[in-house]
Amino acid sequence: MAKVDKRDLERMYKRLKKHHKREVQVSMDRVARMAGMQVLRGAQDRVPVRDGILRASLIIGNRKNIFDLVLGGLRAEITVGTNLSYARYVEEGFTQREGQFVPGYWDREKFIYVPDHPDGMVLKGKRVPGVHYFARSVAEVESIMDELVKEELDDLARRLFPDG
Repeated sequence: MAKVDKRDLERMYKRLKKHHKREVQVSMDRVARMAGMQVLRGAQDRVPVRDGILRASLIIGNRKNIFDLVLGGLRAEITVGTNLSYARYVEEGFTQREGQFVPGYWDREKFIYVPDHPDGMVLKGKRVPGVHYFARSVAEVESIMDELVKEELDDLARRLFPDG
């Protein structure tokens, strides 16, 4: 009959428990990164492009973002957003101030804003609807989040218990 030392079993249990905790955290971080990348790609695909500045400003992980989304789990968090102040107006829409003069000029169908330009246009006070490029991307990722988590948990189980 084999002799079992209770202290050895307790040490092995503690090491195994610590190892699993670290592996679970790695998996949670991976899911957060995958979800963040999905939101980023979706937002970049949906954002209207005039000169590409807003699209290029969408990034992951900048804590200085003015407009951002934090995807958080129990202990995993990722920040997706932009530091451009006008991004919120593109996302949510805005109401023009009636009678406000905006300096610039028209180039075919497109108005080019130029500060201190002598010509321009006077706003009519209409509502400009938001594009909701961020909100739509988040909703899309939330709809597949269970699938992302399940895939990661299956992968975690294969790593921790390779023999079945």
